[in-house]
Amino acid sequence: MNEEPASADSLPDTVRGVIPYLGYGGRAGEALAFYERAFGATQIERIPDPGRSDQLMHARIVINHGALMLTDGGCENDRAHAPLDRVHMQLVVTDGHAWWERAVSAGCSVIMPYEGQFWGDDWGLLQDPFGIRWAILQPGEIATPAGARLAEAAHELTLTRRIAAPRGIVWRCWTEPELIRQWFCPKPWHLVEADFDLRPGGRMNTRMAGPNGERIDGQGIWLAVEPMRRLVFTDSFTEDFVPAAEPFMTGIVELSDTSDGATNLAWSARHASAEATERHRSMGWEQGWNAAVDQLEALARSLAQGEA
Repeated sequence: MNEEPASADSLPDTVRGVIPYLGYGGRAGEALAFYERAFGATQIERIPDPGRSDQLMHARIVINHGALMLTDGGCENDRAHAPLDRVHMQLVVTDGHAWWERAVSAGCSVIMPYEGQFWGDDWGLLQDPFGIRWAILQPGEIATPAGARLAEAAHELTLTRRIAAPRGIVWRCWTEPELIRQWFCPKPWHLVEADFDLRPGGRMNTRMAGPNGERIDGQGIWLAVEPMRRLVFTDSFTEDFVPAAEPFMTGIVELSDTSDGATNLAWSARHASAEATERHRSMGWEQGWNAAVDQLEALARSLAQGEA
């Protein structure tokens, strides 16, 4: 018999959720002091190692309202390990420049500069002296007013459509691999693979097949996942923000309700240059995506009828 897990409501906020627990191979105390300078960390717990007074068995700190745990225990042989290159700590803040400047001044090195990104946010990547990477992100809604972002979005192709189905079902058609395979490519092409990890930084890999054996593989990531409302994805990076060799576009999907229970769909493709935009247009972007959205609507309506 399965039992429901105990409620965490009685626990302190700083021990709820999933907490990163990092080992520092004898440098946890040094790291704790550094994070106080670099990220304004607040110390919550500090337990020295009983056998080694210069090391920490356990520590818990709070950075940007989130908890981080540190230890030296069991890490004695980790000093020679290379810095983590596929994992980073993400800080989402409202004053990104201040966070960035403080961290750099404290001694973090710049991996990718903090600047406005093509997906609409301000973002940069740092590495601390212990080999841990830290991303600082200021959401675009804060960094730049929405109207200004749209006005500045050069090299964009946009399609708006009304889908005669509820927004929840349209969202499923975009995010569930078994559903997106049924409509994403205009016939006679079809999507034979959709390998998704639906989270910012997670993979969005696809494989399209043509009527004569053609194949187009796409590798990218999700940049933003706002349930039921907005998706942003790109082929400029592969999973965990590894830069792609030949990026082409960033896609933005926005969904909203109509007054009669249908869904407004706004689908945009942003490009780095006018040449890339025109190349995409000449590939039949408008005709192809209208045909695909027709297929999306037919699928969504059939799902809605099945739920009725």
